Amino acid sequence: MTDSLLITLGLPISLFIIMVGMGLALTPRDFTIIARSPRPVIVGMALQMLLLPALAFALGFAFGGGLLAAALVLCASLPGGTTSNVLTYLARANLALSVALTVLASIASPLVMPVALEIGLQTFLGRDTPLTLPADQTLATVLLIVVLPVALGMLVRARAPEFAQRAEPWVARFSMLVLALIIVGIVASQWAQLPQWLSVGLLPTLLLNVLALGLGILVGRLAGLSLADQLTLAIESGIKNTTLGLTIALSVMQSAEIAVPVAVYGLLMYATALPLCLWGRRMARRAEHAAPQA
Repeated sequence: MTDSLLITLGLPISLFIIMVGMGLALTPRDFTIIARSPRPVIVGMALQMLLLPALAFALGFAFGGGLLAAALVLCASLPGGTTSNVLTYLARANLALSVALTVLASIASPLVMPVALEIGLQTFLGRDTPLTLPADQTLATVLLIVVLPVALGMLVRARAPEFAQRAEPWVARFSMLVLALIIVGIVASQWAQLPQWLSVGLLPTLLLNVLALGLGILVGRLAGLSLADQLTLAIESGIKNTTLGLTIALSVMQSAEIAVPVAVYGLLMYATALPLCLWGRRMARRAEHAAPQA
């Protein structure tokens, strides 16, 4: 009962508080810049909606097809979760771009994901399974846990800038603590099943995740984006809403076999993204130290 309350009540409240705190670091001008120069958003959406599913199909063929391949397609087709915004914030990358991509991908995914999954099921399993995803529920979740708290934080910054400046370091510390608790909680709650899960899905899901992170950096660099934008694309590509993925696998597709690789992906994605966040923070500090000398 306690664990259930921590997950169903404590985690959303913590994420809401973190997103309010992130809003303290944003101004309307940050989103105006994105609207005036939409190339990072266009590149990020093409990466998530087209290139990542294509990567999953390639890995699915490489690992022999079947349910595992269908699970990889599901993972790649998922939108970024709220924790992608948290990690972007901790990496000191482009938070406004991360929020914009999370919202847009969550809106587009109920339209794109069923197509990718149906092609995957037909390709790897030879069967059609009509899928209808809960678009209204997905959008409502994004509005409540991303858009509303970020807007509230931006309002606080506009009305009380000194308070926002003092509070921001504490938000970063709280974000790191919550992220650590999420990882520990997931591992602890699934400890008994962990060896079996890892034996089934470790290598393919790890490859998908690492390649997705690398693809974000590569595509961003080829598109001429800044390092902060490259990091943002990498995190948005690698950090997925696996809670939505598990819901689709278990409730919509009714397949525990597909759910297992999705769960493994959800465990691995934080460990692989952490070095990227540390690198981003180091590069941001280096840029800050170099700025006065320019």
